[in-house]
Amino acid sequence: MTKPRFNPDLLTVPLYVAGRSIQEIHEKYGLEKIVKLASNESPVGSSPLAIQAALEMMAEAHRYPGVGDVTLRRKLAERFGRGFSEHNFLIGNGATDLLRMITQAFTFDGGNNVMADATFPMYKILTTTFSGECRIIPLNAHHRFDLDAMLAAIDNDTRIVFLCTPTNPTGMIVTQGEFDRFMSRVPDHVIVLMDESYHDYVTDSSHAESLEYIEQGRNVIALRSFSKSSGLANLRVGYMIASAELTEYVRHALLPFNTSDIALCAAAASMDDDEYNELQRKTVLNGRDYFESSFADLDLQAIPSQANFVAIIAPPLGAARLTELLLQRGFIVRELTTFGMKNAIRVSVGTMEENTDFIKTLKHVLETEGVAA
Repeated sequence: MTKPRFNPDLLTVPLYVAGRSIQEIHEKYGLEKIVKLASNESPVGSSPLAIQAALEMMAEAHRYPGVGDVTLRRKLAERFGRGFSEHNFLIGNGATDLLRMITQAFTFDGGNNVMADATFPMYKILTTTFSGECRIIPLNAHHRFDLDAMLAAIDNDTRIVFLCTPTNPTGMIVTQGEFDRFMSRVPDHVIVLMDESYHDYVTDSSHAESLEYIEQGRNVIALRSFSKSSGLANLRVGYMIASAELTEYVRHALLPFNTSDIALCAAAASMDDDEYNELQRKTVLNGRDYFESSFADLDLQAIPSQANFVAIIAPPLGAARLTELLLQRGFIVRELTTFGMKNAIRVSVGTMEENTDFIKTLKHVLETEGVAA
């Protein structure tokens, strides 16, 4: 039998490795109580207004999407102000869908994209998928982006520089001063992609602001998501903000009906759920503070975070072993090898009950293994 023709280059593209699921851990260990602190999901569920809107839209589930996209884009434009219109926004099936569109739109004939070594792995995966060269820049000694080294890696064939702030998986930010210096030197032909999926958890006033550069018409694209702050990870709604020219160009990589009206109406409704949004943010910030202080008490080296998770580097026992011991006790955390960090774990903020149970279990594991402080 003649085999179909495969693209050999496609087989070199690494697969995205998702976090372990509750079902998987239940089947492997037979545990009934499992706490997932691995995927940076909302610790307080979904927005009630979003759920109500989704249920109401289910009555139209037999129809193709039609009204939700423009409704959400207009609502986003109204919320952001700054003279933005619906034409400055593009909606995707999660931020990853938009990353695919943007990478496809600008890496269409090769070229190179610049990114950090420890960051969201889809930047590398998508660049490779579209036959681009990945220029990988190590984080500096403080676990921050080395923006000078990134600038030095840019040449005439560079298409995109991927910046993620707060950064996944470290939670560190790019400051306004750092970003301004970077933007003063970056060549005009380069797209600066600011992945701001964790923007809603930032409390540091020095955090970089990308929107003013978009207002100026610079080649900056900001990405944000409803997955985390609105608790809609399963519905897959993200959006990009850019100049109308860039947005219209990237729109040509949009697949038809890429998002459902059920998801889009839920996302729009979540924007008005002030009670939920306040509870969610407060829960995350309190949990983040609790984790950072608890990790310090256990003499663990945690990276200060501005996201809804905290990363621990060089943990006792090693990241892989510690992750496995926690799994055996019903706690799912993320070992970060696939994110470019060889000996680190990332712990998502859960409910306060989940957080305290996790710290108790972590302390017990360290004591049992003879490495407690």
